[in-house]
Amino acid sequence: MLTANRITSFSSYTKYISDIINLIGPGVIVSVAQIDNGNIATSTTSGALFKYNPLFIVILSNIFALIFQILSCKLGVVTGKDLCKLCKEKINPKLSKVIFVLVELSIVSGDLSQLIGSAVAMNILFKIPTNIGLALTVVDCFLVLIFYNNNSLKGVRIFEILVTLLVGATMLLFGIELKQIHIGDKLEVLKGTIPHFKDYKNSKFLYSQASIVGSNVMPINLIIGSYVTQARLKNFDVVKYGRCILNKPSLYAVKATLSGSIIELAIALLIAGIFVNGAIVVISGTLFYNNPNAVDADLKGIYLMLCQLVSKFAGKIFAVAILFAGQSASWVGVAASEIVLLGFMDLTVDPWVSKIITRLVALIPCLIIGIFFGDKGINAVLNFSQVLLALILPFVVIPLIMFTNDKEIMNVDKLHELEIEQGQEQDNNDENERLLGPSSNQEGSKDDEINGEGKIYFNNGNFLKWSSWSICFLITGLNIVMLGSILI
Repeated sequence: MLTANRITSFSSYTKYISDIINLIGPGVIVSVAQIDNGNIATSTTSGALFKYNPLFIVILSNIFALIFQILSCKLGVVTGKDLCKLCKEKINPKLSKVIFVLVELSIVSGDLSQLIGSAVAMNILFKIPTNIGLALTVVDCFLVLIFYNNNSLKGVRIFEILVTLLVGATMLLFGIELKQIHIGDKLEVLKGTIPHFKDYKNSKFLYSQASIVGSNVMPINLIIGSYVTQARLKNFDVVKYGRCILNKPSLYAVKATLSGSIIELAIALLIAGIFVNGAIVVISGTLFYNNPNAVDADLKGIYLMLCQLVSKFAGKIFAVAILFAGQSASWVGVAASEIVLLGFMDLTVDPWVSKIITRLVALIPCLIIGIFFGDKGINAVLNFSQVLLALILPFVVIPLIMFTNDKEIMNVDKLHELEIEQGQEQDNNDENERLLGPSSNQEGSKDDEINGEGKIYFNNGNFLKWSSWSICFLITGLNIVMLGSILI
């Protein structure tokens, strides 16, 4: 009997661990934006200019990113559609095209930093010329094409595992880098986590803060966040009912996907984003503060200074970290290109064609920069690309908030068509009641409200509604002040 109980207990633990492992993936993919080469460049420059003071905005921008990603995740799971598709369906066609152009610009801007970062890393580690390294980054496009197929859960899982390994390796490398330096006053690091309002009178500080926000709350990442759960969402309906209905998930699939996805998303974003960006600011603030060479240094320049000020080992660790960070972000960027084209344009071309075209569109500007600027000026280009992302952000965030506040969009039929087909109305009603529970509303709002027509609502409660609008207005205001300080 004891043996049987132990077997049962072991079985339940195994299933529990298996369920946790199955949840890992979408959140990690979304967290890639928190640790890419754009973040590395902007956090390094900010630390060199203002020591540990940027730590506050690093933490705050990651909290902003988490709130917006929760909205994005909810939108994708509840509607079965990504943000691009809903923009096309619900927004004025002319405005939708403007958003499409801005999103494509954000993809190019994001890819710019990833491709350059990877090429610089290859130059440091393997002595490959930067321009040739840029051309070689096209190879990673084919890896994505082989593994990433949103209609195949197995293919998606392989892609997620590869990205997870790169993200984990990047975090480990920056942890090792952090251990290599000596921090004199640790209390000063803690003081950096609180706001220093006098710094906001400095236009350079505003510019650096905007670049940190832009690098952590990337527009394209919100679109990815609304899409990456789709394979799992469909799979729940396929397993239970034998098939799924496109863009119309069942309540069972929504409930089985939503909570776990948000938890995994929060853990991945906060750990990856705050740890990596915080580590970079601390390293830069400790080693490079008041060093004029560090402020305008490109990625290779940072590597050389690490070799000089710490050790060659520290420099090599940095080079490997930017290679891994660039590759993980680059892979996700390739997948994002297809999401945007399919969502906004309903393109039916072969995925191979669409992904290669979008990668080349991003690669050509990189090659031009490489030819004319060489290794110099790259850091300025990287910082500008992140500021550009911050400027584009409100055009993506505003539709996201509007959609997730709309009860007409954020609802699921209590009784799904697939349940009716299989004559499972009563059984599923009982299961849905169990899943909903006596108080399923996490915000104490009207989320999950059941009305007389048999719909369950997942629109934002008061906390998400007001916090998301407040953050949107804050970012927009920061952008306006930053532009004003630069132009005046």
